[in-house]
Amino acid sequence: MMKELEDLGLSEKEARVYLASLEIGRATADQLAKHANIVRPTTYVQIKALMEMGLMSTYEEGKKTYFAPESPSALKRLLEKKKEALRTSESLLSSMLPDLTRQFEGAGERPVVRFFPGKEGLASAREEILTTREKKVYAVFSPEHMSRIFSSEYLDDYSDRRRALGIHSVGIYNQKEMFDRAGLDQLTERRQLPPELESLSVDIYITDNKVTILSLEGSLFGFVMESDQLASSMKAIFSFLWTSSSGPDSK
Repeated sequence: MMKELEDLGLSEKEARVYLASLEIGRATADQLAKHANIVRPTTYVQIKALMEMGLMSTYEEGKKTYFAPESPSALKRLLEKKKEALRTSESLLSSMLPDLTRQFEGAGERPVVRFFPGKEGLASAREEILTTREKKVYAVFSPEHMSRIFSSEYLDDYSDRRRALGIHSVGIYNQKEMFDRAGLDQLTERRQLPPELESLSVDIYITDNKVTILSLEGSLFGFVMESDQLASSMKAIFSFLWTSSSGPDSK
């Protein structure tokens, strides 16, 4: 019964006092407090609230003040008041919604961030790179770390599928030995990071309006951020790194 009364809008203590009043009938505040198992000062607060709801009344008898429950049918009136308040709120929301929607739509871009945990998450994030509309990916990456996580067969197959989709890969390696073995073609450009940046242990990929970051040491995870502004800024940073990096076409 307590929960049902709370669902109708009474607080826990209001429900306890009202149920105590129904059980013992007219009573003093002390008696109600004892029966409801709450302290007397708190009981007065709950009684006042219940009287405002029309669920309790008070009267004097001699020098004592008694409190008595009103019919539970008052709960129906309480519910009707809540329904009326809800209808008013719904009407108010309907009138406000067009203006609020216009403000929301005019507030500018809201970045979308998605998280990809574990090795499977890394693979899923990498697969999404192959969906690029612009058919171009800018990458700063560590082949050595990636080769510790995925088999050479998987990595070769991924590169083959990337080429088959006509995706141009512009990448900066962080290890010279990997860079020296890189296969270059019309869809593949590579340079090597400056020595001071060779400790890189994350991969960064920029495609369309997305920036993908893969953590390759310790806890494996990736996340993809969708934002025109962020992707544009990252492409500018990549361009600076590209001009600062060495490679066969950097001379």
